[in-house]
Amino acid sequence: MAIDAKRSMVFSKHIAAAGPVAEVCSAIGARLHRIGVGAVDLTVRPKGHVDSERAEDDLPAAQSALATHGVRIGMLTTGITEADAASERILRTAARLGIRTYKLGYFMYRGFGSLRDQRREVAARLKDIAAMNRALGVHGGFHNHSDDYFGANLADADSALDGIDRSDIGIYLDPCHAVIEGGSQGWLMALDLVAQRVSMLAVKDFHWVPGKGGYAGGRANSVQFCPLADGNTPWPAVLSVLARVHFDGPVSFHSEYQGSASFRDLDFDQVADQTAADISLFTGWLRAAQGTER
Repeated sequence: MAIDAKRSMVFSKHIAAAGPVAEVCSAIGARLHRIGVGAVDLTVRPKGHVDSERAEDDLPAAQSALATHGVRIGMLTTGITEADAASERILRTAARLGIRTYKLGYFMYRGFGSLRDQRREVAARLKDIAAMNRALGVHGGFHNHSDDYFGANLADADSALDGIDRSDIGIYLDPCHAVIEGGSQGWLMALDLVAQRVSMLAVKDFHWVPGKGGYAGGRANSVQFCPLADGNTPWPAVLSVLARVHFDGPVSFHSEYQGSASFRDLDFDQVADQTAADISLFTGWLRAAQGTER
C-alpha cells in the first residue's frame, strides 16, 4: 500500500465555489499546487464544478485549466446511479481524457421494511453499471455514506455487489462514515466483509458533539467533521488492515470544513491549509502501517 502524487487527491467540493468552469478550475489548481497536491477529485454532477449535463464540453475545459497549475483530474465524483445515455456520455468523455475512475451516486434508504427488496433492486442497477463500465474501460466506486443512505451498513453494499467484478465496481471505503455507523468494532466487522472489494479510499474525520446541531447522530448527539488530529476514526488501525490486504487505490481527502456540520466554517484557502496538515498527519500514520507490514 502506498500513497504518492499519482494516487492521492483532494475532493473539489470544499475548495472552490461553483462558477465558470475555467475560472473555478484554475482556482482549484492554484490552491492544490500551493499545498503540493497534484490531483483533484472533481465533482461532475448537478450543481458540481462541472455540471453533468455539460460534461462533454466542460470536462475538457476543466482539465485544461487545472493543467496550467500542474494538477490533473485523478477521479470524478458523479451522481451516476444507472446505466443510461447521460451516464455513458459522462464516462465516455472521461475515458477519452484519460480519466478512468469515478464515484457513483447514491441510493437512498427507503425506510423500515424495504431493505431486502432494495438490496435486489440496487444489485440489478449495479450489474448494469458494471457492464457499462467494462465496455468503456472505466472503474466505479460505491461510497459508503452514513445516515439514510443505502450502504451505510457496508453489509448491504457487499450484498448488492455480489457477483460483480471488483475491476468494474469496487467499494469506495469511507472509514469516517463507517465508524459513525459502526461504533467501536462494527466498522472493523464491516471492513472484514468488504476488504477485498475496496478499490478507493476517502479520508476525513469526525467527533460527536452534544445536541442536534451537527450532521446525523442519535437522540442526544450529532456528528461534527473535524481535522484528522482531533477525530474519532481509528485511522492507524484502518490503515493497518488496508496494508494487510495490499490496498493501493486512489485516496481522496474530503476536507469537509464548511457549514454547520464542520468544527469551523473555513474559507477556501483555510480549507486548503487544513488539508495540508491532514495529509501530513495521514502520511505519518500510513508509513507506520507500512512498517508493520514489512
